[in-house]
Amino acid sequence: MTKLSGSAADSFVRRPDPGVRAVLLHGPDEGQVRERMSLLTRTLCPDPNDPFRVADIPPAALKDDPARLFDECAALAFGGGQRVVRISGLSDALAGPVLSFLSTPVGDALLIVSAGVLTPRSKLRSGFETSKIGASIACYPPEGGQLISVLRSACADEGLRIEPQALDYLASLLANDTACLHAEIEKLRLYLGDEPRALTIENIQACCGDQSEHSIFELAFAVADGSQKTVQGISDRLLASGDSPITILRGIARHFDRLLQARGATDAGQSLDQAMKTLRPAVFFKDVAAFRRQLSHWTGPALLAAINRLVDVERQCKTTGIPAALVAQRGLMEIASLAKRIQVSRN
Repeated sequence: MTKLSGSAADSFVRRPDPGVRAVLLHGPDEGQVRERMSLLTRTLCPDPNDPFRVADIPPAALKDDPARLFDECAALAFGGGQRVVRISGLSDALAGPVLSFLSTPVGDALLIVSAGVLTPRSKLRSGFETSKIGASIACYPPEGGQLISVLRSACADEGLRIEPQALDYLASLLANDTACLHAEIEKLRLYLGDEPRALTIENIQACCGDQSEHSIFELAFAVADGSQKTVQGISDRLLASGDSPITILRGIARHFDRLLQARGATDAGQSLDQAMKTLRPAVFFKDVAAFRRQLSHWTGPALLAAINRLVDVERQCKTTGIPAALVAQRGLMEIASLAKRIQVSRN
């Protein structure tokens, strides 16, 4: 097989090719990874909690007992039916038994492996992408028009009608995680109940108050505005409530990516307003003035510097051993300081 993406990946997850014996799900969207693993499992076994049909192997167990993978894949299900063997959170360091299975499969079980972000040089990723019996599916969060399409489809699946401005507002609020996206849609359906009315911005604000007050979305605007006091306050609240520093950093990076995209349009000759209209999802109408102000201050090179700094801060969160919350906050304050210097220099 090979690597699958887009509609091909969606179709495969709902109806796997019987010739595929092993599937790798990897990428930054952990919610999408979990969702696709669940969908694949249910295509073969309606009850994912059936211990005779579904076996979960912790990655560490492969180091202590490499043969366990082959034993589980070769085992027959009590009562019949094809088995599913799952390994969540596998890394290259423990990929040996899985790579061996790809070259010499046993039994008829479907092996589903999940991992985080894998580089093209990853042994695990390349092993699945070149295997005749393997399939590799990268899971990236939907963005722009794709995010709007996913949200519209998710609302339709829940029987919800949604106003256009509310759709853009919801897209701007949701975190970088497919599981969060679907959870919020379900929450909104329960909030509206059986009332035959369209979902409005007011409904979203009332139902998703935890995301509209002191949200990553608001934090991103504070960072780009250079408001260090606001950055400190919102980030303190987000981290205290359990938000991941990595999730926060990626949310800020999305805002700077949008600014960079719009800045590229202005550098090509478009006005600020024309440039903002190219963005999908659209800038929420209440944030247009703030976004325009930031766009007028930030230059392309400065935005690239901020984005590169966010990437570096995320790397430090994962590798230095210093508390990730501390590293993330320090990085955000540095970027907010840069924003303040840019404002002063352009006034």
